[in-house]
Order: sequence, then structure tokens, then C-alpha cells
Amino acid sequence: MIALFAAARWLYEAGLMALFGDAGLRMLLRARMPGLDVPRGGWRLIAALMVLAAAMLWFSFVSAQMAGDPRAMTDPGLLWLAARQSLFGQIFLVRLALLVLLCAGVVFQWRESGLALLSGAALVLISATSHAAAASPAHFTAIGATSDGLHLLTGGFWIGGLVLLAMLFAHRTEPVLLAGATNLFAEWGMIAVMVLILTGMLNAATILLGGAGRDTGLYLAVLGAKLALVLAMVTLALINHFRLLPRLAKRGTADRLFWHIRWELGLGLVAVGLAALLGLLPPTL
Repeated sequence: MIALFAAARWLYEAGLMALFGDAGLRMLLRARMPGLDVPRGGWRLIAALMVLAAAMLWFSFVSAQMAGDPRAMTDPGLLWLAARQSLFGQIFLVRLALLVLLCAGVVFQWRESGLALLSGAALVLISATSHAAAASPAHFTAIGATSDGLHLLTGGFWIGGLVLLAMLFAHRTEPVLLAGATNLFAEWGMIAVMVLILTGMLNAATILLGGAGRDTGLYLAVLGAKLALVLAMVTLALINHFRLLPRLAKRGTADRLFWHIRWELGLGLVAVGLAALLGLLPPTL
């Protein structure tokens, strides 16, 4: 059951991160490089519908968990009761409205700023019921929720930006324009990664030091694996920026950089999966 629960949460987080980062980078590219032919995001409707389905599945799992009965996953009365009388359920109703609007925005091709706002808001809502929010100092939930929200948004820009960057490489964009787009992503990506690491450290300290009881070995092991993946992503990003990008005009460098970007994206998606699992595991006993 926990594997399906984690999978639903992973699909939700990964899909929204991809949509948020993609929309954010598209905005930057259109503002700074208006002549760049940015590939159309035909995948975005599939991602938005996947996120909507994952949100409903996630809510049904939580409802069954609160009721202590797996049948609550499909009982309309219990689901509606959970939606009205629990914090998670009330947040779910807001989340559901945002995701319906997001799907409509993708279909009717709303401005990227609107898509970024909707996907970012739905992504940030995860932080309201996160471990970091629950473990906030003096029970001041806003501290942990704000830190976790920034962590999610910066991670989303990194993941979604890599998606669009990979599309540009696959589209065989001219090397000069490709270098410009990659540099632009790197400029904002470095800021995003620094905030991501700082908020991640703050979240981990808040959760592990603020909770009562002894830290669980499984939680620490999953957290360690996630940190190792993030470190590998940062290493790839540094190699890409300082070694490969300056030599992009040389034969074969673009293919190698494209390969690194795909690896970085793949590691990021696995890290998001581990983060989704962490959200379900008890940090302390």
C-alpha cells in the first residue's frame, strides 16, 4: 500500500515540478531570447492530467488512512467527509480547483505566467501538511511550510528547466542559441540550487531535531540516498557549465552535454521519488 501511496505522491510532485520549471524557463527564454524557436510542449496536457489523477488517488489514500479502513478510498460519503472536516481534505479541494484550471490553461494555451502560477501554487500546497511544517519551532507552522515551499519551487525550476533544455537539444537548436539558452538556465539554476540546498538542510534539521523520539533508520537511509543523488546532480551541472558549455561548438560536445542533461534529469526524478517516500515515512519513533 505504501508503495502505491508513494507512487501517487511522486507522480503529483514530479508532474507539477516539470510543468512549473518548464513554464518558468519558457518565460525567461521569451524575454531574453525572443528569436529562439522553443519547442511546443505537447507533453504538458498529459502531465497535467496525470497530476490531476495522482492528486485524487493521493487524497483517497489519505482518506483511507484517516478512517483506518481501505474501503474509505472508494466510499463517496467518507471521501466527502474527509474533504470537509480535515485540513488535508480542505487543501485538496483548493488543489483540485487549481489543477482543473491548470488543465484548462494547457488546453487553451494560456500565458506561461498563468501556467507557472497555477502549477507553482499547487506544488507549494504540499508544504502545508509536510513534516517540516509539523515540526516547526514553537508549532509555528508557517516557518517549516515556507522553507518547504521554497524547496519545492526551486526543485521544480531545476527539474522542469532540464525538461525544456533536453527538448531544445533534441530539437537540434543552433549551437549559438543552444549555448545562450543553457547559459540562461544556468544563471537562474545556480540560484535555485543554492536555495534548494539551504532549504533542504533547514528542513532536515527541523524535522530530525524538532521531533520527539529517536530518528528512524529507514528515514535516515532514504534521506541519505536523496542527498547523494542531489550531490551527483550538482556535480553533473558543474561539469556541464564549466567544462562542456564553453566547448559547445566542438564536434560531439553537444551530444555529450545532451547525455549529461538526461542523466541529471533522471537522477532528479529519482530524488523526487525519494522525497515523496520521505513524506510518508515517520521521521522519529
